[in-house]
Amino acid sequence: MNMKSLTGFLKLLVVVVVLLLVGAVVITNYSWVFSKRVSGVVVDVERVTDPTAMMGSRLTEAQMYSYSILIQGDDGHLYTSSSEDRQWQVVKKGYCIEALLFRYPPWVLDKADTFFNARLKDVKICPGQTALPEAPKVETPAPPASPSPSAPQSK
Repeated sequence: MNMKSLTGFLKLLVVVVVLLLVGAVVITNYSWVFSKRVSGVVVDVERVTDPTAMMGSRLTEAQMYSYSILIQGDDGHLYTSSSEDRQWQVVKKGYCIEALLFRYPPWVLDKADTFFNARLKDVKICPGQTALPEAPKVETPAPPASPSPSAPQSK
């Protein structure tokens, strides 16, 4: 083997190793590499686990702070995502936001090309508004009247 062929082989080997490393980084960080930054208006944000269900069973922290989000982007598209980010608790319908949506990788076949783990980057008053939209009033039922203690009966 002469020196030129050895140098050519080593160059080829280095290129292949670098390409494999870049591919490995892209595959392991697919959700971040192909994430989408969305600006728009919150159409709906809902807690996935009903607060009343939290009382009776042992829930994980992820289940307690799990939200489903619907955003109408400035481009007119509707984007849906889920999130375990506690910041979504303060966001209400009508708020203008900027969010980072992470994409499921294509090898997760049942969820491919959908979003998860929405990260709230910015919340602001929408153009043309002077205040944040009113949050819908949630009616809480009044507690049932407790019976008054009965007086001892005389004979």
